[in-house]
Amino acid sequence: MTLAGAVFQASASNIVSDGSFESGTANSYTGAIGDGWVVTAGTGAICNDITFAGCGNAGPAHTGDQMAFLDWADTLDTTAQTLATVAGQSYTISYWVAGSQPNFLEVTFGATTLFDGTSPITGLGSSGDYVHYVFDATATSASTELAFSGQRTVGGEILLDDVSVTAMPEPSTWLLTGFCLVAAVLYRSATKSGRREKA
Repeated sequence: MTLAGAVFQASASNIVSDGSFESGTANSYTGAIGDGWVVTAGTGAICNDITFAGCGNAGPAHTGDQMAFLDWADTLDTTAQTLATVAGQSYTISYWVAGSQPNFLEVTFGATTLFDGTSPITGLGSSGDYVHYVFDATATSASTELAFSGQRTVGGEILLDDVSVTAMPEPSTWLLTGFCLVAAVLYRSATKSGRREKA
């Protein structure tokens, strides 16, 4: 069982830099944020829910003290990060979003649109108001842009936190894991039987 867990963990590391926005400086940006994220359209921000730096008292972070703010003013704002990927490899994209109004929200992974709709309206009262989104997509090149675009079309805020992109294990990896697990169980069973016979 330990071996199977080790194989899975090795293939499941997050390739997003500062997915929780804790390393960036709370402020508004129109270009590079400095933690791997870049504002490619409009204005983006990192907010701190303790000091209110960056964008005032926008709401709570999902975890930690900071989160991204996706709908500065009424313009279309995009915060993105270019990831090192493997062409043909499938990835799981996970993120958390909170909002109080149904504002425009779009999420893309390269040429693939993962989400195109409105932000959740669960509120901004606590970390429990964040909604978890998970998608699977396949990279088509050695670099893939993950982009979050928001626009204040109604009012309120769109908050983003805890972004992760992890490579999905290939079927051959699962097969190898299964063989190793079966072999470990058989070995353990044989060892126990051998001990009983000697006793």
